[in-house]
Amino acid sequence: MKQELQENLFKSYPDIFARRHMSSVHSSMCYGIQCPDHWYDLIDTLCAKIQEYADQKCIICEANQVKTKFGGLRFYVTYSDPYIKGLISMTEMLSFKIKE
Repeated sequence: MKQELQENLFKSYPDIFARRHMSSVHSSMCYGIQCPDHWYDLIDTLCAKIQEYADQKCIICEANQVKTKFGGLRFYVTYSDPYIKGLISMTEMLSFKIKE
């Protein structure tokens, strides 16, 4: 993903992307968001829903890795429960439908 788009996500969701400054030993976010640009809106919506939920539940959910694998989005987090898993699963499935 273009640096400009990544920075927009990082600024909009600093809690979710807090691990981006960690070394590769602790998080793969040091490599940035390894996805095509046309998934920006999909990732933005997912992050907005996760952040809204995390704020309501007073939990911390940080992205550990965001990448493309087998042609679809993979969004790995440090904390998950059934609701967050559902959001991520649905978003990952939608990624296969969104073409450039």
